[in-house]
Amino acid sequence: MTNSRGQCNLTPQPPSLGGKGEQKPLSPGGRGSDSALLGCIFAAYPDRLARRREPGSTKAVTVGGRGVRLAPTSGVSEPELFVCVDVDAGGADSFVRLASGVDREWLPPERISTRIEVTFDEKAERLAARKVTRFDDLVLEEVNAHIADEGEAAAVLASAAVERLEKVLPPGDSPAGEFRTRVRCLRAWVPELSLPAFEADDLREAIESLCRNRRSLADVRNGPWLDFLKGQLTYEQLRAVENEAPERIEAPSGSHIALAYEEGRPPVLAARIQEMFGLTETPRIARGRVKVLLHLLAPNARPQQVTDDLASFWKNGYPLVRKELRARYPKHSWPEDPLTADAIRGPKHRKPAE
Repeated sequence: MTNSRGQCNLTPQPPSLGGKGEQKPLSPGGRGSDSALLGCIFAAYPDRLARRREPGSTKAVTVGGRGVRLAPTSGVSEPELFVCVDVDAGGADSFVRLASGVDREWLPPERISTRIEVTFDEKAERLAARKVTRFDDLVLEEVNAHIADEGEAAAVLASAAVERLEKVLPPGDSPAGEFRTRVRCLRAWVPELSLPAFEADDLREAIESLCRNRRSLADVRNGPWLDFLKGQLTYEQLRAVENEAPERIEAPSGSHIALAYEEGRPPVLAARIQEMFGLTETPRIARGRVKVLLHLLAPNARPQQVTDDLASFWKNGYPLVRKELRARYPKHSWPEDPLTADAIRGPKHRKPAE
C-alpha cells in the first residue's frame, strides 16, 4: 500500500478504487491501511475531486466545473466526494471508469473557502444569498443566508436591473415616468441641450445608488425615481426641461392644464373651448420649435376639434362648432367673437343675452 516514507504506491487495479469487478470496495472511514491508501490517492489527484449532484446519484461535478458520471459497476456508491482516477472525456458527462472515495477531513484547509454570495434569482426577480463553502471552485456546501454586504447586493441588483430596464423603469403615467418622457422628447427637439436619453448606458453606473437597500426589481421600480432622474441633470438642464417642456401650460382662463407627452409626437393640450377664449395663436414649446396639438373639448369633455392652428380654428372652425354646440348646450357660453370674450374656467353658463 505505502512505502516507508508514507508515499502511496498505486497498482494497476487496486481493489479499493471502485473499478470493474470489485466485490468489497473501500471507502473513507474503513480500515486504517485502506483509509491511508485512499488518502494518498486523493493527495495524488486533488484537482480531480468530484462531488455528487445529489445523494446516491452517479452524476457529479469536479473541480473546474466539469460534469462526470460514475460507471454502473463502480463500488463508490456512498461517499459524497470522490476522486476521478480514470476518466473517459467523451460525451456530455465524462465517464469515470475508476474512482476513489474521499473523506471531507482530508481536504487541505488552505484550499477551502467560505463566503456569503449574493445572486439574482431569475424566477423570483429578487436577490438571494447563500453561504457557500468551496474546495477551490468546487461547491462543497451551500445554505440560505442573510445579505450582509449592501454594496455587493446593490451591484448585483443593479446589473440585473440594467439588463431588464423595462421592468424597473417607473410606469409611464407616474410622475417619474412622465418626467423621463419629457426629457427624452426635449432631447429630440433641442439636441444642443445634451440631455441624457435615460437608457441603459446612461443609467448603468448611477442606477446602483437606487438599488441600495433594495432586494427585488419591484423594489427598484417603486423607488424614488423622480428624484433620481432629476439628479442626473445639471441645474441648467433641469431648468431647461421645466421651461421648454413644461408639465403644464397656463390657459387664458387661468387654469394650469397638463400637457401630455409622447415620444415622436407633439405634446397634447386638452382644454375646454371656453378656457381658450382670447388666445390668438397656438402655444409653442421647445424654444418655439414645437407646436402644441390642441384637443378642444366640448362640454361633455370630448374633443370637438383637434388642431395645431388655433387662429384658423377661430376663423373657420369655431363658427360651425358654435352653431352645433350652442344648440346642444344652450346654457354654456358661445360668444360670436371668441378672441374678445373672457375665457371661462370651469363649466360656467352663458349669459341669457348670448
